[in-house]
Amino acid sequence: MKILTAVLAALLVLPAWAEEDQQARLREIKQRIESLQQELNQVRSQRDQLLKDLEENEKDISELHRRVDQIKNDMRSRTDKLRELKQEQQQLEESRRSMQRRVEQEIAAAYRLGRQEQIKLLLNQQDPQHIARQLRYHEYFLQERSRVIDDYLDTLAGLETVSGNIRRERDTLDAERRQLQERENQLQVARRARQSTLDKLAARLADKSGELQQLKGDRSRLQRLVDEVGRAIASLVSPQDQQPFAKHRGRMQWPAKGRRANAYGQRRANGITWTGVTIRAPEGEPVRAIHRGRVVFSDYLRGQGMLLILDHGDGYMSLYGHNQSLTRSLGEWVERGDTIARVGDSGGLSQSGLYFEIRHRGKPQDPTVWCRS
Repeated sequence: MKILTAVLAALLVLPAWAEEDQQARLREIKQRIESLQQELNQVRSQRDQLLKDLEENEKDISELHRRVDQIKNDMRSRTDKLRELKQEQQQLEESRRSMQRRVEQEIAAAYRLGRQEQIKLLLNQQDPQHIARQLRYHEYFLQERSRVIDDYLDTLAGLETVSGNIRRERDTLDAERRQLQERENQLQVARRARQSTLDKLAARLADKSGELQQLKGDRSRLQRLVDEVGRAIASLVSPQDQQPFAKHRGRMQWPAKGRRANAYGQRRANGITWTGVTIRAPEGEPVRAIHRGRVVFSDYLRGQGMLLILDHGDGYMSLYGHNQSLTRSLGEWVERGDTIARVGDSGGLSQSGLYFEIRHRGKPQDPTVWCRS
């Protein structure tokens, strides 16, 4: 779990006169969060070690998914560029054929007139003014002939350049296809390692008491993180044009499309109640911000997998858990509807889905009150 402290200084908007006091407070916040990080990641038992292994497996998978998406996006851009280059090549080839016919006509005309055309005009013993006009016409004719030939040579050079660019783009695309295949093979290996870890964890959680203990631990970790984040960002200043979160109550879109697998406050089989909503959605589907906000956590949290938290000001936060990958980093501002993550099954889920919470001053809120059904 990366901590907020690495970039927290960049997020604080400080008046100049208070900078020294704020720096001292910032150092205190860093120490508090670092201490929390060490405690949350401490390995106390074999089960904790398995959970740590699961974290490493899922972080590897998340990073591989990020690289695969990056390669695919780059390949789409290069494919579009290759298509444009081929169109340009086709247009240049058509120009080349047209210009070649024109050059052939110019060469034929020059051959018919024979060499030393200007001398022939002078020896015709015609009226001097007529000869002068003819010489000017002849000069224009030679200039046009030269321009046609130069244009033809430029077109040939352009064709050669475009052909070279096409070869390079094809070579790069082939290399990216090989790289993509390699990353996808690595993904398969990482998924098998994850499944092996999950099987070992399941064997240790065969009874309900073990499952209940793990769920309580997960809830406690999330609550402590939210509380610590809330304290750490208390001094952050929102932009003047920030729309108050509370004004959009009941009018926000859900962060992902899919069936809601549970209701807020619903009692689970083990006696714990839900403090958020799980949205069943296919792996890789976009997760969108419900409101403008600043990313205050973007990393792995045991029990929640790849987790992203947005601060919306006035004590409101939205939480997005169990993601496949996170597309926004700590400190970034996002707008309503921006893609911030991809749906996944991290955190040990058996099927993909997004876990979604809304909190006010650290306390869970019913998402159905805030988002349109």
